[in-house]
Amino acid sequence: MRVLPLFVVSLLIFLGCDHGLAPPAVEPVGAIRGSISYVGGQTAWPSRDSLFDLRFFALPFVPCDTLDLFRDFNQLVFSDRLQYWTDTDSFAVDSVDAQYYLYSGVAQQFSRNLFDWRPVGLVDMYRVYIGEVVELAITADFNNPPLFPPDCKQ
Repeated sequence: MRVLPLFVVSLLIFLGCDHGLAPPAVEPVGAIRGSISYVGGQTAWPSRDSLFDLRFFALPFVPCDTLDLFRDFNQLVFSDRLQYWTDTDSFAVDSVDAQYYLYSGVAQQFSRNLFDWRPVGLVDMYRVYIGEVVELAITADFNNPPLFPPDCKQ
């Protein structure tokens, strides 16, 4: 009879263990950091009534229309709000999925409408590797923004 309680306790301890002393799994993430230069400096910024938000963004796909941005919202990476009326700024986004990012840059929300965003500066495609930081340099131009949506004709 003494064997049964010992067996039950041993079984509970064994079932409570997962992988022993193995190190925890590495999260498949990296980070994106960078600097932004604004063409024309502080004098080239839009008026207050057309600047409601400004953020760095990164997408693993090229959006063919504005709905694509919200259709795959869970794949959208974005920074905290960027500074306004400055010549330069910097940003950091930690814990982003390690993958290729095909469409990234600085986006301006130009009205109160949630869907009224446009890029004001883009960077070329890049890849984030596990545990690594990608450094970007972005030039943003409010007066000559990139075409949006981009030409997605196949």
